[in-house]
Amino acid sequence: MSLAQYEQRLIRECEELSALEELSDWLHDGIFDQDSNGLVSWSFTLVTKDRRVSLRMVFPVLFPDLPPFVIPADDTVRLSQHQYGAGGELCLQYRSDNWHPDCKSTDVVRSTKALLEATPAKEALSDVESAHPTDLPSVLAAYPLRFMLSRKTADFLRVRLAGHATELRLTLERRIGSTETQVARIASVGHHDGLRVPLDGPGFGGKLVQGVLYRLPGIQKLPNLSGKESKQELYYLLPHRLRVWIDETESMLVVLSNGAQEVLFRVWHADDGRRIDLFHTFAPPLAKERRVHGQTFKKSSVCIVGAGSLGSKVAASLAREGVGQFMLLDNDVLWSDNLVRNELDEMDVGHHKAMSLQHRLLRINPDVRVSALGMSLTSQSTVQNIAKLSEIVSSCDLVIETTADSGVFRMAAAICTQKRKPLVWGRVYAGGIGGLVARSVPDEDPAPMFAASQLQAWCDAKNEAPPEGRQRDYGVQAEEQDEPLFASDGDVGLIANRLSRHALDVLSPPEMRIHPEPAYYVGVRKGWIFDHPFDTHPVVYSSNLGWGDGVAGENGSSIKNVLDHLGVGYAP
Repeated sequence: MSLAQYEQRLIRECEELSALEELSDWLHDGIFDQDSNGLVSWSFTLVTKDRRVSLRMVFPVLFPDLPPFVIPADDTVRLSQHQYGAGGELCLQYRSDNWHPDCKSTDVVRSTKALLEATPAKEALSDVESAHPTDLPSVLAAYPLRFMLSRKTADFLRVRLAGHATELRLTLERRIGSTETQVARIASVGHHDGLRVPLDGPGFGGKLVQGVLYRLPGIQKLPNLSGKESKQELYYLLPHRLRVWIDETESMLVVLSNGAQEVLFRVWHADDGRRIDLFHTFAPPLAKERRVHGQTFKKSSVCIVGAGSLGSKVAASLAREGVGQFMLLDNDVLWSDNLVRNELDEMDVGHHKAMSLQHRLLRINPDVRVSALGMSLTSQSTVQNIAKLSEIVSSCDLVIETTADSGVFRMAAAICTQKRKPLVWGRVYAGGIGGLVARSVPDEDPAPMFAASQLQAWCDAKNEAPPEGRQRDYGVQAEEQDEPLFASDGDVGLIANRLSRHALDVLSPPEMRIHPEPAYYVGVRKGWIFDHPFDTHPVVYSSNLGWGDGVAGENGSSIKNVLDHLGVGYAP
């Protein structure tokens, strides 16, 4: 979208908001302004049957590719459980994962009204079902100290003799990302060998440590672990003799069980007395069976969005090829059943993928510079997230998107278009039947969303839609199937290898490229459009449109023009 089109769209949206206010008895006090980030905003009061709420709608820098968002005028207010913290944006019907340019800001206002009408005043709880259920990776992000305890191991601990202590050995693995994270796991209980877990080796600070299990005599209620005094309360649940023994050691991990719940805390001693650290206990998800039978790039900088099976293999391959700088973006956590395809290994289970992949790349090539960020790109994005991602993209030579998530692709595409940065993306189809590798290079190819449309048109012309189905971690589940068809490690690896080569081509001068076409449908075995294994269908784009005026990040001038049109002063 050109700057002129952006201005006209924004002006039209603002005029429609004013018209809606004139026709509605539930909208009042609408004022257009500029927020602290320099963006166009609309302050308004929304009236429901039991309250008046002051709100602000903000048009993000990537509008209309992303929706405007609504926040309370008071940044301390929590209006609903469908809100990203006090003062945060409301999670509405129209979000980045279902937004399209035909939607309007007036739709967002009506969605806000519907949410608040369904939320009784002073309760902040509504019957509206959440579109973003809280997942374990997001919860764990708040806990740098973690105790991963499987259900099977917990059951074993609970049958230990009540009122007695049992020797434990635990593995304690450390990861250094934006914060230090430690994950503890039980290696053995007493002299019982059946619960030993594979010893991972030292890793990054990993070691086998001494611990003790104390089974409370009878099922006692454990203290509220969110209370400030909970750590001391846990310590004094131990018998005196055990406390004396622990106080004589430099550091001890203690697992306390009441027969229904387990907690882990660490007791250690400093010059100023006893210290206690509380670990967050969690059970990993139940495992699912997923098995099916040089110097040229040293100064190159690559941003990889997604550290799953495809992204991790691409990152490792590029590190081996000598790419010198990486930025890794992923908010997910690695589990044991992910290991059948991921580049990471057992010592990374329970840690966030991006941070673990950071250490993996450093183990492949200690000379690379790697940053990792646990940024969620699948929920509504705040201005800060968009600004952070835009800053990252600005500093990179290439962006690689591997998530197979349409919302994430749209965001990456919009930012790459605005910043005039090349984007390479890959997909794995139908349980490993084949896949897609594609690129969008400024002035050579159409902008990413235009390129994606041309790829879709290419398939439509053949009456052959890509066999994507419902994606489940590089598997596909059709409507009539009970179980998905998962891609094997080799299937994902083949697409990852071609995607890595496609990325290196973009980083290379044109005369060094080995992929002459911008996109390829690559077959792994016969099926869909593939007549035989390794059957490849190149696609040539019909234009190189969509890169706009070629001025990245100049929306400020358009915002000024829109604000001037609305009679609002501009503050750069």
